[in-house]
Order: sequence, then structure tokens, then C-alpha cells
Amino acid sequence: MSTGASGLAVARRSAPTVEVLRWPAQADRRPDLVASGRPCLWVLDTAELPPAVGPLEDWARTTDGERDVAARVHRLAGLAPDARTLAPGEACVDGDGMLHFGGQRISIPPTEATLLDRLATTPERVVSRDELGRLLWDGQPSNRSSLTSRIHTLRKRLRPVGLRIHAIRGHGFLLAADPVQPIEPVSVREPTRRTSWSSSSQPS
Repeated sequence: MSTGASGLAVARRSAPTVEVLRWPAQADRRPDLVASGRPCLWVLDTAELPPAVGPLEDWARTTDGERDVAARVHRLAGLAPDARTLAPGEACVDGDGMLHFGGQRISIPPTEATLLDRLATTPERVVSRDELGRLLWDGQPSNRSSLTSRIHTLRKRLRPVGLRIHAIRGHGFLLAADPVQPIEPVSVREPTRRTSWSSSSQPS
């Protein structure tokens, strides 16, 4: 369901760590956000061209549905500096195909275990689609939809144990621990001319 021009979903509890700003109207704040390592969701009108985003950025349109926008803010909140950090090797798959993480064990099929092993080697860092595709298909170019399907299936297996695979638009995927605090999506009306889209008050 689309929020239309009357509103956009944001996450109440992520407000201290994730900035929600208008693009390109507030693009001048980008250098400071990048320098401080603060995640940001850029909000675009329908006709605006999206920016090339970095690992701590994402974008959405004012017409996007609440669930989609809340998911994007949730992902960014998980990448914030104050979120739980996943250490290399903390999540690992043994020779019997069992994932060990946080005292939990779940079975992982071989193909998905290959993906997880690579992502868990450098958690919190982006691994490109090309690299993951070469791992699964013996160095041959991967089919985009096939890789996406594998990631989707693995993502569902990992969610119950507190791990999440994030898709970084235009870059690839990374493995991270879920934020400890749940995110509660709420609707926010489209701001008037004098109201900022930032999660913190800004001068008009």
C-alpha cells in the first residue's frame, strides 16, 4: 500500500541514528554525514533522479509504501556505529552444515553455506554480487535473479537467530547482526514548506 503524497513511513526508534532527509534539497548535509559515519535515507519526489549511494545511504520516494521505507530505515539502523557489531568468525558453518551463532545452531544447505561463509568472513563489509556469483557458479557470470533468490532464502533462515543480510543498492550484500531494539513504523505527514524531513529539527 502506497503512502502517496500525504505521508511516508519512518522508524521512531531509529531517529537518533538514521537521518531522513530530502534529496536534493538537503544534499549540502551529505559531507558531514559521510564524515561522521551517520546513516541517511534520502527521500525523493517522483521525478527526481536518485543519487549514487554509499554503504551507509539509501533512498526512497515519497510514493513508496510504509513497509518498504521502514525496511530501508531498519537496514540503515543496523549499520549505525552504535548498533551491535558482528565480529569475523562469530557466525560460522561447521563441516556438518550447522551454523553456530550466539549459542544457537541451525542447518544451512551447502549452496547457502558457501554464501554465508564468505559474508561472515568480512561481516559489516560489502561483498559484491560478482564475487558471490563466482563462488556459486565456478567463476562464471551469475544470473542476477538466481543470486537474489539464494540470498532471499538464506536471509529467511538467518532471521530467527538474529543475523541479517543487507542489500546495499548498487554495491552488493553484507552480513550484520540485527539491531537489539525493534523498529516500529509510523506514518509521518509530508512536511510543509517550513518543515524539514530530517529526523532532527533543521532551520528552514
